[in-house]
Amino acid sequence: NEIAQSEAATGKKFFNYWMHGAFLNIAGGKKMAKSEENFLTLENAIIKNNFNPLSFRYAVLSVHYRKPMEWSSEAMENAEKSYKHLRNQVNDLGFKEGRIDKNFKEKFLEVINNDLNIPRALAIVQELLKSALPNEEKLAAVLDFDKVLGLSLSEAHKKEELPEEIKKLTAAREKAREENNFKESDRLRAEIENRGYIVEDSKEGTRVFRK
Repeated sequence: NEIAQSEAATGKKFFNYWMHGAFLNIAGGKKMAKSEENFLTLENAIIKNNFNPLSFRYAVLSVHYRKPMEWSSEAMENAEKSYKHLRNQVNDLGFKEGRIDKNFKEKFLEVINNDLNIPRALAIVQELLKSALPNEEKLAAVLDFDKVLGLSLSEAHKKEELPEEIKKLTAAREKAREENNFKESDRLRAEIENRGYIVEDSKEGTRVFRK
């Protein structure tokens, strides 16, 4: 049905296969129902909570398609943090791509071809990023793997000049942090993130980049 309606609408080939995952339930194993007022929509689950849609994709990929997935705000917040962390890891690799490591490529393909074990594939991505391989080889491999994962990781390592208004907000936030004005710092962080950017504080300093 999905293939038929999409090809009828676009006049173009859709996919060779369409696979549905198991049910998406509310935390505690509850099924969605309008009568229970727990029915999820894109509006009330993603947009109103200001979640990056790719964070939801990351959450879905973290559960095998044969297993039911449970929705909760806490689970989505954890997925958002994990996805941001992954993007930051890729961002830290620099901009030079080397060769794709054969061993990691074989590991990745093995789990993908084993009943689409994408949660395990995500674990292999982390093994790759924490390995002793040179950064350029890590970058080449992770971008290759992302052709399957679809997490737009290629966007994470693009050089991008921040708009002047974002630079000013970032500088104001840094000043507030230096003055221990954490209320103002949090307000400025929220304003930056509402404009479509991610703010990450680390020992090396603060990084701001587009979602």
